[in-house]
Amino acid sequence: MFSWGMISTFSAFVNSFSSLIAIRLLLGLFEAGLFPGMLLYQTLFYNKRQISLRTAYFYATSAVAGAIGGLTSYGIGFMDNNGAGTAGWRAWRWIFLIIGIPTVLSAFFVPIVLPNSIETATFLTEEERRLLRIMRDNEIGITASSKELHKEDVMAGVKDWKVYAWSLAQFCGHAVLYSFSVFLPTIIRGMGTWNNAEVQALTVPVYTVGVIVYLTAARLSDRLQKRAVFCFAGGSLMIVGYALLIAHQSVAMSYAGCFVVAAGLWMSTGTSMAWLNVNNPRYGKRAYASGMLITVGNSAGVASPFLFSDKHKPGYRPGYAATIGMLAFALCLHVTLYLSLKRANARKLSGQEDWRMEGKTEEEIADLGEDNPRYLYTL
Repeated sequence: MFSWGMISTFSAFVNSFSSLIAIRLLLGLFEAGLFPGMLLYQTLFYNKRQISLRTAYFYATSAVAGAIGGLTSYGIGFMDNNGAGTAGWRAWRWIFLIIGIPTVLSAFFVPIVLPNSIETATFLTEEERRLLRIMRDNEIGITASSKELHKEDVMAGVKDWKVYAWSLAQFCGHAVLYSFSVFLPTIIRGMGTWNNAEVQALTVPVYTVGVIVYLTAARLSDRLQKRAVFCFAGGSLMIVGYALLIAHQSVAMSYAGCFVVAAGLWMSTGTSMAWLNVNNPRYGKRAYASGMLITVGNSAGVASPFLFSDKHKPGYRPGYAATIGMLAFALCLHVTLYLSLKRANARKLSGQEDWRMEGKTEEEIADLGEDNPRYLYTL
């Protein structure tokens, strides 16, 4: 986090295209482990009944950052002084500096704030530690062995088609996340005659709606113990939102479309992350699955800038159409995963998987993870 913050801060001093490419590659190198690491880290403390909301608290910060970034950019935008800049610097340089420095400073608090385990969390009482251990250890599939990294578990993840189905769905969702986050100001600017500062200000309510809807959906997801339905709802909302944008009958309709996209974006992609994690009780497979999900998902950042070409503005119909196509594909993948997990649960409940327990001790049965006939997938 410290290195990431330093590189981001010193992006303000870039003075050539080659130095920009170099510093962006370094930024990606140091940033890469944070997100999958945090997803995996949360599963060390929370059980499958609690993970959606905790994932939402973390993942929703990207939407919060979008809102704060919009406000910050609105303020910093005035430092451009019609191209003259402030203290010899254009506004875009100040953005890197002002946003990068807090990242560097906050890195020093991470070792103090984040414990390595339940046992080393100094802010917990002994009773709270005991309760957390009970909630984690009483889950079917959670054993002492399941909490450790085993090559067999990693290879089980490598061979599981479901990991790649979730990852491809996340690619489609992240293509929207990256293109929407990057091009939202461009989309809004194309709706009217606002200046740059006003455009940045108009992005804030959009991100705010995304955060509120996602946190509400995550709380409901944990309470109802349902994941797929929120992936379906989020994907469908995004398709409707982009349909409103592609129709572009009025400024009000297009701006409303941005809100609808935001309402579905974080709900769908965030719930999908939690859905993958809760259905992988063994640490090794969960670690591989989380890493693959983010690797494939984040690679959408390569494709997303090409979705909205200047030659197609202000309608951007090809970009919107391609996005709708990807969202429909992600929806099909989520439906396929849901039906597959539902079928697997039905087989277990009907006793068709009981043969896996034959000749095994209770400890060996518990160590089967998701192959345990008593373990039911969360739908």
